[in-house]
Amino acid sequence: MARYDQDSAGNGMFLLGALAGALVGAGVALLMAPKTGAETRQDLSSGYNSVRDAASRRYRDLADRASAKIDQASAKLDQAVEQYSGRASSSSMGTTSTSGFPQA
Repeated sequence: MARYDQDSAGNGMFLLGALAGALVGAGVALLMAPKTGAETRQDLSSGYNSVRDAASRRYRDLADRASAKIDQASAKLDQAVEQYSGRASSSSMGTTSTSGFPQA
């Protein structure tokens, strides 16, 4: 049981050290960056806009494809209904037995 507690504590310390190292590295990177804050904000804004535009295009593409699939399914359903109603009207003209089924 003691071994499990030691491993757990060791893993926690490793994660804490990795997080601290990442924060220090990010701070140093910002201080040493060759761009000004305004340029960095402009880059982030343009990156955000390009991602937003790409997501918008992807959404429109998926919506168009879904609409086309719905139109195809609707056409098939209309065709099946037309076929079924054609059979029903032609069978009603034939002789039917008392059970309601056409006689051969």
